[in-house]
Amino acid sequence: GGCSNVRFQPRIGQFLAAAAETVVSIVDVETDRRTQLLQGHNTEVHSICWDTNGDFLASVSQDSVRVWSLASGECIHELNSSGNKFHSCVFHPSFPALLVVGGYQSLELWNTAENKCMTIPAHDCVISALTQSQVTGMVASASYDKSVKIWK
Repeated sequence: GGCSNVRFQPRIGQFLAAAAETVVSIVDVETDRRTQLLQGHNTEVHSICWDTNGDFLASVSQDSVRVWSLASGECIHELNSSGNKFHSCVFHPSFPALLVVGGYQSLELWNTAENKCMTIPAHDCVISALTQSQVTGMVASASYDKSVKIWK
């Protein structure tokens, strides 16, 4: 199947993560070879994002979020949905252990270090995209409800 999401590794840029169906491939762009195949999702991966340093990659499917170590290729954290269908993700720019996950109408703030979650009402529909700014420390969310919101 075709890739649904691609992201270059930040800072170094040596690796490209590409999501296709239920797996994420890590490709070394210098050698044009796949170095890792990250498997474990039961449904299609909708979104992927790197942490600021490019050491960890998060992948989101409708029913789960996984955080992968680039060094080992292993899933080091997993969050299963408790009803909210996940769709997008971004690591918080100021708190490296905090993953922001967009779902249907709400954001899940997942502290991966403590494995604790907090749900915040955010939009009237699916949160289709998230982005963050290292400069401002802000996160922005976009939804199918045709709105964009900025979170400080």
